Formats: sequence, C-alpha cells, structure tokens
Amino acid sequence: MTTREMLSIWWEEKWVRYLVFSLTPIGLIDAIYTVLLWNSYGAAFEFNPFVRYALSTDWWFLWFVIDIVSFSLFAMIAGSYYLHTRSRIFGNRTGWLAALLGFRIGAAAYNILLFYGFQAAFTAAAIAGIGSALLLRGLLGKTEDISKQRISGYWTGKYDSLRDRLLKRGTKVIEPTAPTHVATPVEAMQRDSTSLWLKRAAYLSIAALVFVTTPFFLVMVSDLTGAHTFSEIFGNIVFFNELSSTAFLAGFSSVVLLVIAMMYFILKAFSAKEGSW
Repeated sequence: MTTREMLSIWWEEKWVRYLVFSLTPIGLIDAIYTVLLWNSYGAAFEFNPFVRYALSTDWWFLWFVIDIVSFSLFAMIAGSYYLHTRSRIFGNRTGWLAALLGFRIGAAAYNILLFYGFQAAFTAAAIAGIGSALLLRGLLGKTEDISKQRISGYWTGKYDSLRDRLLKRGTKVIEPTAPTHVATPVEAMQRDSTSLWLKRAAYLSIAALVFVTTPFFLVMVSDLTGAHTFSEIFGNIVFFNELSSTAFLAGFSSVVLLVIAMMYFILKAFSAKEGSW
C-alpha cells in the first residue's frame, strides 16, 4: 500500500467517503473546546502534559492546526486501510483503528461536556467512546458495501418475517424442516508471531513519539528562527517580514516533515511479512 493509496483509496467508495467526512470535524471540535477549557480553567483540567506545554507557549496555534490535520489524516488512513484489506477470505484487523477513533470521540465529548458543566462528564464520555468504537468496529468489519438498497432490503425482510409470524400465529400448520448440513469449520488463519507484533508495536510507538514531541520540536524551531521574540519587537499584530516569513516557512516545512515521518512509520508497521499492508 503506497502513501498515495493510503490517502486516496477511501474516496473510491461512497459510504466510506461519507464516514470519513463525518469523522473529520471531530479533530476541529476537540481542538476548539480544548482551547476554550484552557482559557476558562487554565492548565488544571488538561491531563496530557504535552498538550499542556504546547498551549502554554506562544505557538499554541501550531498545535491547534496539527491536532486538526492529524485526526483528518488518521480518518483517511482508516478508511483506506479498511478498503485495501477488506476480504471474505483473510479479513482485516480494524479493531485497533476503531478503538483509537472511539477514544478520540470520547475525549472530544468529555471536553464539550466539561466545558458546559455537565456533572457526569467522564461517564457520559466513556459511554460515547465505547459506543462509537463498537459501531465503527462493526462498520469497518463489513465485507459488503452499505447502500440504500441494502438498508431498505434489510428492514423489508425484517418486516416480512414479522408479518409472516403474526399471520401464522394460532394456526396448526407444520412447516417442513429442511435437513441441516453441518458445515466443516475452516481452519483459522495462523496468528502472527510475537516478534512480528513487537516489531509493529515498535514502529507505531515511534510514530506516536513523533506526534507527542511535535510541540517541543516546533518550539525549538521558533527559538532557532527567533520567532518567539516577534511580539517583543513588532507587537501583537502578526504580519510578514524577514523574521515572520522565515519562521512560517521553517514551521510549515517542519510540520510537513513530521507528518510524513508519522505516515512512514505507520506504513512501515504493516509492511512486514504477513501484514495486511
């Protein structure tokens, strides 16, 4: 699976496209309410030390953009991975994707409920996250595409079955029983070795490490370019000059390189033998 396919296959199927579009705004909502909570309650509510450090600097808007873009890319990767590995024979492993998406939905729900003063914010957010993970696991585990015809046929079949049972109630009609055939169970696919999964976990850990260290790297870039002294020299209004333009180009290039690095290690984690990628 190439990098281009990882970011484009999700567009090929209509219902997966809608699913990705519905997940994309979650990153924006989470980032907005994280900033609102920070401005309202300070650092006391934020449990993530990396987010706390990023929001305490003058370059918090870079974390804001990265938070939105990273979740959008992850939603695209999830949709592309599902379509790329979907098979009636071998299946795919989408449980961890559904769990990560459900966790992020639960975190966004927690920030929203906490901001509006909901008493049982954590419990409600946990229910929302677990429910979303189970729903996404069911959607990403399907071997057939979702369409209006299939949904209509499903409920029509349920209605016809219920109507038949009601019409036959009270009658003594004995329905012929068809002979049952015991299907021979197919031998389960052999699990990956422990070393292979440890290798994949190492690559995913590196990708996660790149993500959580991004704010520190951007702060280092701002120190090298002198961008942290911009407000002291030119005031609070940001405009392009020899200092801000250099800082912007350096910061933008750094974000692109860090996203590429995260995508590379995620791709590398599933490029080993017996992997789905």
